[in-house]
Amino acid sequence: MVDTPLQLPTVGPLEGILFIGDPHVAASPPGYRLDDYSQSILAKLDFCLQTAREHQLLPIILGDLFHVPRNNPNYLLVALMDLFRPVIPWVLVGNHDKHEARLTPDVSLMVLHAARVIRLLADAGPVATVVAGGRRVLVGASPDWTPIPRTVERGSHDYVIWVTHHDLTFPDYAAGRVHLRPIPGVDLVVNGHLHTPKPPVQRGETLWCNPGSISRVALSSQTPNKLPVAAIWRSGQTELETLPIPHRPFHEVFPAFVDREAPSPDDLDESRFIKGLENLMMRKTSEGLGLRAFLTANLQSGDPIDALIWELYEEVMREENQE
Repeated sequence: MVDTPLQLPTVGPLEGILFIGDPHVAASPPGYRLDDYSQSILAKLDFCLQTAREHQLLPIILGDLFHVPRNNPNYLLVALMDLFRPVIPWVLVGNHDKHEARLTPDVSLMVLHAARVIRLLADAGPVATVVAGGRRVLVGASPDWTPIPRTVERGSHDYVIWVTHHDLTFPDYAAGRVHLRPIPGVDLVVNGHLHTPKPPVQRGETLWCNPGSISRVALSSQTPNKLPVAAIWRSGQTELETLPIPHRPFHEVFPAFVDREAPSPDDLDESRFIKGLENLMMRKTSEGLGLRAFLTANLQSGDPIDALIWELYEEVMREENQE
């Protein structure tokens, strides 16, 4: 059981909470994107924070604020400080925010914490009382690789929300390692980590939600149908309200996707296809394993274009291993 501390800080009054999933802020485009990714994701965060201010919502980032934990350029940290300072969002620690699975003092998230432009949610347990719509809401957190409570004592609170960054097993995601279960005392769990929105699942008195991500960082056959979204909880609601995030069309930010149902590369726009190959060549070793899995799943043996892509991949990996 997790007991509610006698003295929790109180935040509010507010109208609700804005949940911002997995921004993956980065200077270099992740996942084979072709655009100026850093400006794109900063604009999405700006939209979310403006929405939070206009509608009196507490912004909570559900983990993975950064795509890589360390060595993010100073201009990016300064831009985040400028964005966050007027609002001070709460930021849950995700797996991408840590170096070698640890939250060390040299990671970028700790720079923002030291600058006091975020409220860092680094420990498991109750965080604060949020007064929203006249109700006292207990907000608790389970960052990456910390336990999700089995029961929570709500005390004098009218509602309990728990934020998590875990590999949850939703009905359409059997690969998850953490099964959904009732948590006595918790009304709503809002999870990050899984970028694809999942239908809410009720387990006893606990509603489990996974709203999805505001960023598109991976290229797969599902990516064209993914839309960047955030989610809003308002006092009195039982489910989250989807907040669409302004974004550019898939074909403007990703190279042409090659799968078994797609047209041949000869039918695709040549400039985008070649640019996609060039972008592929720039990927670092940190994404090499994911790239191999992607190519294995989507390229066909005997196809001359696919053979060229494999050749480029092997060349990149050889060069990286020699550095």
